[in-house]
This record gives sequence, structure tokens and C-alpha cells, in this order.
Amino acid sequence: MTYPISNTSGTSLLRFGLLLSVAVTARVFGVTAVDPDPYNIMLQEVPEKTVVLSFDDSVVSHATVVAPLLKELKFGGSFYIADFDHFKTRKDWYMTWEQIKGLADAGFDVGNHTLGHGGASLEPWLNMEKEFSANKVPKPTTLAWPVYAVYPYLYRPLGENQYTFGRAGGNRPYRPTVDHPLNAPSWGIGDHTTLEQFISYAKRATGGRFVLFTFHGVPEGEHTAVSLAPEKFKQMMQYLKDNQYNVISLRDAGKYVDVKKAAKFLPFPSTYPWGGMKRDGNLLYISLGNIPADGKVTLPGVTTRIARAWVAGDEKKQPLKVTIVDTGVPTLEVPRPPGEPASGYPTVIIAALTGAPIATILDLVIPGAPAATISGDEIRVNVPLAADVTKLAPIYHTGSPEVTGQPASGASADFTQPQTYIITAADRATRRYRVTVTKSLGTACVTNPGFEIFDTAGEFDITRETNPTGATWTFKKANHNGEIGIRDLTAGGAPPAPDGSRHCVFMRGPGNGVAQPITFDKGNYTISFDAVKRSGYEKTAAPLQVAIDDQVVFRLESSQITEKWASYTTPVIPIAAGTHTLSFTLGEGEGMDMLDNIALHFAK
Repeated sequence: MTYPISNTSGTSLLRFGLLLSVAVTARVFGVTAVDPDPYNIMLQEVPEKTVVLSFDDSVVSHATVVAPLLKELKFGGSFYIADFDHFKTRKDWYMTWEQIKGLADAGFDVGNHTLGHGGASLEPWLNMEKEFSANKVPKPTTLAWPVYAVYPYLYRPLGENQYTFGRAGGNRPYRPTVDHPLNAPSWGIGDHTTLEQFISYAKRATGGRFVLFTFHGVPEGEHTAVSLAPEKFKQMMQYLKDNQYNVISLRDAGKYVDVKKAAKFLPFPSTYPWGGMKRDGNLLYISLGNIPADGKVTLPGVTTRIARAWVAGDEKKQPLKVTIVDTGVPTLEVPRPPGEPASGYPTVIIAALTGAPIATILDLVIPGAPAATISGDEIRVNVPLAADVTKLAPIYHTGSPEVTGQPASGASADFTQPQTYIITAADRATRRYRVTVTKSLGTACVTNPGFEIFDTAGEFDITRETNPTGATWTFKKANHNGEIGIRDLTAGGAPPAPDGSRHCVFMRGPGNGVAQPITFDKGNYTISFDAVKRSGYEKTAAPLQVAIDDQVVFRLESSQITEKWASYTTPVIPIAAGTHTLSFTLGEGEGMDMLDNIALHFAK
């Protein structure tokens, strides 16, 4: 099956329009519609009534209640192991490693749920693998994202580490020709779920779509909010058996889905508003979950020249128009298909890259100062009067580790006079920038206040993949059982931020928090921020403390933080001139807090 779209109107869009028409007509007339598969992702047809069972958090009832029943019914299942909270000390709540190994020996899929129950970086996934190895449990090849928080910047390193599928949340079927395999949606099932609701979800396993279910303890010891009574679980399983469902593990979905091909063509739904990108040699696959209204798709961080771009499946490879801005970043003009697009179905553009990344600076920031203004080869930054301009350390991104700069990003320099930065590409071509710093009263600034880690730094900027914490923020994890990181707000678990931004910071565990140094001018300041409580495991939020140099200046009690975003502002704080550390830290108490849009306000 082909998927031709060109940059002209008329018959060039006809076949895609017909494809959509068939899918929509089938739904209207009650026929089971199978999602289009123009990229040949499916290895074989998915049987009707295919359900995936998954079980999180290493709960002891997985071994004593769940596994024996699944064996009796000849069902598959995935058990996701996390070492967190009281895993090591409460074996009346959690499985032993002998029990976990027994699940693997019995043929079940035993997968990774991280060491510490926080998956914002690669480290907790790899550390959990070490625990598997030390206890003679086979290396996991599937994973479950803790608290359903999906981090697309980890897709590539996780894929390179042989992970095939990742289970997420979302409360909808997994559509293997639409959803990235490391972001397979599921329904969370607990005592709050009625048997009728469970059945209604299961019935959506049709038309080539899988239905994934997420269970926790059956029953749950430590996290009772997600517990499920054994008798209710047995009723649900008996329904699946009586109605001849194909009940498998997530690992078994690999019989039907070409994971490598899916990872190449399907969207990274939370990387950019329109989708995401994946590079394979000299080809860039641009997967568009949403085509902007004007049809223009800017590719942040891509600084390798594009020889030509076309819609995947277009046998004629009719070229799309490509425009380049001064920084070298390209914009593609993508035609919109006729009619309404198929629900969630991606448009994939292939761009042929040529040469090496060009010499350019994509963005520059001096910690504690507003973002720089870049115009041609001129870069201008304002800093507070109190800033020591003889020792400033700008952080900048070139879009590629192949493109280097002198002075290097993060190197200290004297900005009493404008400084020249020489950027050198792999082909030795260079570009010179003049960076000018101007002192201005009251320009103290929180760098990266919205924790937007994708900014303009580039999909292929390795620093963002290996250290995705956002410029200048330091993440402190004092509590091993807690977690902290960047959260994609489109992945569920919290409403969108008030300003519509895509990311925020999440914190769980007393003493955990974020901080950054800021240079202040002498004067009075207030600090504003947005906060919300994540619903799910905890019934309350944790107390939140705002401090300057470890001196608490504002505190939010648990009762003040709700499941709806709210804005808060501290009282006026007199601050002496100089560099001080602003921090946000959790106090004693249970619950996960999320922060976004942190700002400083100056008054003389």
C-alpha cells in the first residue's frame, strides 16, 4: 500500500483521501475497520479480541494470586518490576527475587519498571537491569513507564538497549500502526473499575487494535488506592476466558508488530507539537501527528542541509518546498490531505540529508539572565547590575556534537568587552559571532522557568538526551524512595499547564527538589510559580518550600495544592546584591507535586 501526497492539489492527494474515506465509511456503517498500514508495520494480522495484561510494582500478590490464575487459564502476562518504597523491607507487600525469577521461569514476560520508580533518565532503567542480572532474571525487553510518564527523548537509547515495547497510560486501545511501540496506551484497572466498565474496554480489542490493561496489587499492600480485590480480578479474567479472548503479554505483541519499522515511522507524540523525528543514516524520518494549519513544519535543531524531502510512500518522491532561516534550521511546507485526517494517523516525511551539520549557534543563555537575542552574527544578553561580567559562562547549543565552539559552551569568559565566538563544523567551515553583554537593573532571571527541555537545542543534541534536566536547574534527590524529573504534560497525570507549555518538573519524596543560582540586584522581589498535585497513588500533595540560600521564604501546605493548576506568589522578599540559590523542596509528607512557570519579579 502506498501513501502518496504531493505539494500540488488535485489527483496527487486522491489515493490518501480514498484511504481515509474507506476507513471512515467502515466506521459509519458499523463494519470493523482496520487502521491503514502504508508503512507495512504489521507482520501478521492481529486476532480479534487480543488483550495484553500487565502488572506493576512487584507486588507479592502477583506471585501468589495472579500468576497461578493466569497459568490455569493459559493466559500470558507482563510483570513490571520496580525497586522502590518498601520493596526491600516489606516482603509481605512485595515479591522476593526468587518469586520474580519464578515468574520468568514460568514463561511470563518480566519487564522493567525502574530502580526508584522514576523514568526521566536512562539511569534508573539500567540500574534495574543490574538487579535483574544479579538475581539471575533474564534481561527485560519490555518496560512500563512509572506513573504513565512517557519520555520520548529516551526512545532511542532504550531501543538501542533492546527494548521493544513500553506500556503507558491514556485509557484507549493500542493502535500498532499509529502509536509508537514504546508508548502503548492502557487502561488502569482497580477497585474503582466495575466489571461492566472492564468489559466495555475489552470489547474495543478489534480491527487490529490491542487492548492493554494495567493492574497493580491483587490486592495491593502499600498503595491501596490502586488495589484490586482478588475476587473481582477473577471475574474479569473469567469473562476473558468465557468469551475466547487472545490474552497475551506485551512481549508477545512482537509476533504481530515490526518494532524496528514502527519506531522509524511512527510519531514521537510529545517531542514537538506536530510529532517528532528519527534519523537513520542520511535519512530523517519526520512523523507528523498534527500538520500545522499553515502546513509549515519547522525542524528545531536540524542543521544538516536537506537535499530534498518527500512524503513517505510517494513513489515519485515529489519534492516538498524547504526554506532555511539564518541559523540553518529548515522549515518544510507540507500539504494537508483532503477531508478530516484519520484519527491520530501520522503523515511521515522523509528528508534526505547531505553534507555535515553547519556551523551555527541555535540558542544561548547566561544562567540567571534572560535568553539572548540572536540577529545574524550578533548575540546580545542583558544581565543584572550585580553580575560579575568578567566571569560569565554562556551555555549555547549548536544542534550537533560534531559542531564545536571556541570558547566552549559553559566556559567562563570576560564580557567587559564583546567577545567573539568561533563555531566550527565537521567540514572545518566556521562562523564568527559577537556576543555583547549589557548590565540592566533588575534583570535577575530564572533560566528555563517552564522546564522546556526541547526548546531549540535540537533533537540530536546529545546533551539533552543524556542530561534532560533543562539548562541550569540542579535536581536534588535526597530521598531514595522518591523521584524527580521532567514530566511531559501531554502524557496524562496532570492537566495542561496554564500557559499551554508542554513540560513541568515533578517531585516526590521529602527533601527532593530543584535549585539554581541566580544573580540579584539589591532590592525587593517576589517569586511566582504554578503548582498542581498529581492524582493517582497519593491522596494528598506534599508540602512545598521555597527558599533563598536554604532560608525558607514561603511554604505551601498540602491542603493548598489541588488537582487543578493554581498560581502562587511569595510575599515581598528583600534580597542583597549578589548570587543566591533559589530552591523548591518538598517537606515531610506523601504525594507528588508538579511545578511550572517559575518567575522572579523585581521592585526597587
